[in-house]
Amino acid sequence: MHDPQSADRWALMELRHRYMRSVDLRDWDAVAATLAPEMVARYRPDLVTEGADALVAELRARLTDERITVHQLGNPSIVVDGDHATGTWTVSDRTVCTDVGYVVEGASLSTDRYRRDPARGWLISEISYRRFCETSVSLADLPSFRVLATPATGLDLS
Repeated sequence: MHDPQSADRWALMELRHRYMRSVDLRDWDAVAATLAPEMVARYRPDLVTEGADALVAELRARLTDERITVHQLGNPSIVVDGDHATGTWTVSDRTVCTDVGYVVEGASLSTDRYRRDPARGWLISEISYRRFCETSVSLADLPSFRVLATPATGLDLS
């Protein structure tokens, strides 16, 4: 059976992965390209950011070269309704905070909203996280831990 919305679902999966990959790579122009200007990000009840420009500025300020992030998305459930869509994802993340000496790992459920723009295609209009679990460990407890590269160094370790 042919799913007439499959192209939209693939486009939305690619959009959300591109957003996360661009955050991890600190490619702020690419992050901005995934966002609707009016977007809202609800990462925690006390951390709500309104507007694409404000979110990019917030991420840029928080995610310095001393904060190395890796995000993984899984289990997408996407519903398309014309030019609007919703998506639910599991998100696993790790942040190595070399500036304060700890590693944070978490698991969340992300519920997103998207809208299709006639000129730019699908855009993220809302990101809302519900954190299930968060753990942290001091880098002092990991004596063999080494950081070989950061997004800013551009080192190719392959």
